[in-house]
Amino acid sequence: MSSRLRPVPGWEVVPRPFDHPDSQRLVEEVQQEYVVRYGGPDLTPLDPSYFEAPLGAFFVGYLDGEPVATGAWRRRDDVAWAGTTATAEVKRMYVAPRARGRGLARALLAHLEATATQAGAEVMVLETGERQPEAIALYESIGYRRIAGFGFYRDAPLSRCYARALGERRSWDDAAATFDDEPDHGLADPTTREAWRVLLAEALPPAPARVLDVGCGTGTLSGLLAEAGHDVTGVDFAPAMVDLARERHPGVEFLLGDAADPPVGPRAGGGAAYDVVLGRHVLWALPDPAAALRRWVSLLAPGGRLVLVEGRWHTGSGLLAAETSRLLGQAGREVSLRVLDDPVLWGGPTGDERYLVVSRR
Repeated sequence: MSSRLRPVPGWEVVPRPFDHPDSQRLVEEVQQEYVVRYGGPDLTPLDPSYFEAPLGAFFVGYLDGEPVATGAWRRRDDVAWAGTTATAEVKRMYVAPRARGRGLARALLAHLEATATQAGAEVMVLETGERQPEAIALYESIGYRRIAGFGFYRDAPLSRCYARALGERRSWDDAAATFDDEPDHGLADPTTREAWRVLLAEALPPAPARVLDVGCGTGTLSGLLAEAGHDVTGVDFAPAMVDLARERHPGVEFLLGDAADPPVGPRAGGGAAYDVVLGRHVLWALPDPAAALRRWVSLLAPGGRLVLVEGRWHTGSGLLAAETSRLLGQAGREVSLRVLDDPVLWGGPTGDERYLVVSRR
């Protein structure tokens, strides 16, 4: 099966084995380019099995039937970023000089991302080098972000490593710029902001409490609680959300990671002594809400509480109050429920079931 994404007439991307003659011809070309730029070939060990389904794929790009580009990905579950190890790594990304300047590299990378996403990858990572400025410019223009080194050249001074979210994770990145346009997200209206301040003041212990805001988005509630004197850490898996949170609330600590398994405290035995774990419209969206609750409870200090704002939306998504109460009961938690039907909280009336749960031991 071939891609029908054709940036120029005659362009086609075809899956090929790593040891296919066309694949090897282009791999040899890119290795010679590395020799020119770095003084030697890429010595990363690669086996043809790395690019066999379902753990990888290798593609050759053809222009009018001539092989002019390669791109591949392989699973790299040993590389974690943004709270996931469902990671794919770009390999042997190359467009021959005779075919450059036509958008083929961008189209090929989009094809790699799409096929990796279909195979279950949530993040794409890659390694390039300082002496490939055109590659760096491409990756950064698409939205790849610098990350810590990994792999064979992790400590090489010229190595540059990047990552980008895929699939649903990318959709949250894309939503960051307009996320706060919703009245209950940005809290731009003073009346709405005050309503949330009062609501949280009633649900949380007196300041200063140590609060972990899971799925914090752009950090609006984290900032509101920090203003009230609390010691707040926010966690979100969308890099663009975290960037905005850090920009708008410079006095608050924000971490890139999975709300269901925050990158804080010990992961086995013992807690991290948070007085509050706060989540707004997060639990319902997680693949395993029960496991997330257990993890959050493990991070609470003795006497700590979960403070959760959830709902059942008109779209059919979400959690009924009875469902959330049942999950908390299974986790050994007491439940205090408050219906949130005040339209001031949401910037207008809603027809959904929205509620606040405060859960103690």
